[in-house]
Amino acid sequence: MKRRHHTGNRFAVASFTTVSPLLLLGGALLNAPPIQAQDTSPEITTQNSQPGFALRVQRNEVLVRVVVRDAKDQAVTQLQKDDFQIFDNGKLQAITHFSLDISGAAGSLTAPSISNGTPPEPGVESTPAIRLAHRFMALFFDDVHIEFADLVRTRDAADHYLATQMKPGDRVAIFTSSGQNQVDFTDDRAKLHDALLTLQPRPMSTGVSECPEILPNQAFKIAEQRDDIAIQVATQDAIYTCCGGPGNPCPQADPNYIDMQARHLVDEVESETRHALQGLERLCRRMAVLPGQRSIVVVSPGFLLLTQNYGLAQIVDQALRLNVVISTLDARGLYTDILGGDASERGAASNSAPSTAIYKSQYKSENKSMNGDVLTALASDTGGVAFRNSNDYAGGFERVGGFADASYLLAFAPQDLKPDGRMHTLKVTLVSNPGRYTLQARKSYFAPKKNEDPATLAADRLEQLVFSEDESQAIPLNVHTQFFKTGVVANLSIMARMDISHVQFRKAESRELNKLTLVTVLFDSAGNYVDGKRTVLDLKLKDATLAKLRETGINMKTTFSVKPGSYLVREVVQDSEGDQLSASSSQVEIP
Repeated sequence: MKRRHHTGNRFAVASFTTVSPLLLLGGALLNAPPIQAQDTSPEITTQNSQPGFALRVQRNEVLVRVVVRDAKDQAVTQLQKDDFQIFDNGKLQAITHFSLDISGAAGSLTAPSISNGTPPEPGVESTPAIRLAHRFMALFFDDVHIEFADLVRTRDAADHYLATQMKPGDRVAIFTSSGQNQVDFTDDRAKLHDALLTLQPRPMSTGVSECPEILPNQAFKIAEQRDDIAIQVATQDAIYTCCGGPGNPCPQADPNYIDMQARHLVDEVESETRHALQGLERLCRRMAVLPGQRSIVVVSPGFLLLTQNYGLAQIVDQALRLNVVISTLDARGLYTDILGGDASERGAASNSAPSTAIYKSQYKSENKSMNGDVLTALASDTGGVAFRNSNDYAGGFERVGGFADASYLLAFAPQDLKPDGRMHTLKVTLVSNPGRYTLQARKSYFAPKKNEDPATLAADRLEQLVFSEDESQAIPLNVHTQFFKTGVVANLSIMARMDISHVQFRKAESRELNKLTLVTVLFDSAGNYVDGKRTVLDLKLKDATLAKLRETGINMKTTFSVKPGSYLVREVVQDSEGDQLSASSSQVEIP
């Protein structure tokens, strides 16, 4: 069983579109054995600066994070792979991946120094361990949906939480649905404080519809489902609230007018929801280029999905693959449903026809519940915490600001999965004593759609592997660094030796075939991405060449131009035939 130990929560805030840094490629092959082939085709081809990735990725792999707690609400950590069962649409699935993530005490990541076991040459660094930023938390304020009073209460609580709970080595950022008033990851408390104070609601619509008032889920029932009751309620509202009662001319009660109003409202709701989802999607991609632990805290009153359940599922999939935990805090606090509605709120039924008032109250209650359900699903499906229906915002931030003490990451590959975009129900159970513990896990996933870009999905998977803390030596990898200063900047060389003695090759036309992908990424001492390069070795080896390389290994060199400072070097190697992965971290100090 593979166990990863974490040291706390992560912090952040901002919104922008990023281009995958791994699209910046490069590298050089060192000490390759001479090629003595009788034909003209080369045995080793180096591919640099390619526009995309060529990973072997199981497109139908489904990730499920599971939090298990006992009767005292304590995390359970002793379970093994065989203790779990996963059902996809009621069918038992074979678990293909199992790992346990444990969060520990707060701290910063210390990068080990890795070398090739030989004395360093002149100019090779020899420095003490670097203490790097390790925990990254993004506060995502849904300023498109939030009301001013709720925003004030939640931003003040967030400011207090950061003032009392933020620790050395933490990096926090502030992101918003609107993309305004954002601050990227920083440890500057004053900067975060000022950013929180400048937050304000930025709704995309006026929040008021023309008479009759139609609630969002009611509008969806009218425009998309042609629900007779929803149409009748809107018609009666128009007669009584817009036209003064029966017997008076009432153009607002015309079915075409009501349908137009409903469709306009649905468009507004869908547009605001897209902004929130797109902001979360961009934030997940931003956090992919951060080392260490990553969490998002969504501060929102919730929002209606209506037709965008697939988009939410894609964000959950992305967060799971990037090892990002999403927690949510319902900005509405404690609320109750008032029969007939609160006259201060949109869609209040206080002026409705007596025969339709009860339906308006039901629609309003449904809206509140559906808004909150989105927040609950985001947290539950990614292993986070959902804080709802409470005015204790200070306590809420303490709950959502941390990680579960432990969580299990499971995966399965459903057979014959059709790319039709349909929803599949998920159920995770324990084999023995199923009632002994409580389980938190995602409830569903969507099958991929035919128009999804495999190259983009493969790039997302590679980023998950590169920007994690995992150390793996499936392909033994030795790394050392060397630099030469030329004025203000330094030429940094990173040498990696890959031991391929146990790497699988595929025989074809008297050649042994494989592709080795080497990704090298630099982070600064604050945990920010600096640069990254990728090299692909296309190996088509004769038997004699392969035998020699199994003895000597393959040496690769990657170079960067960097300014003075402390850097974390992250190396990942993957082969195409055995799908083996190696990952290591080392450090370098440029004086």
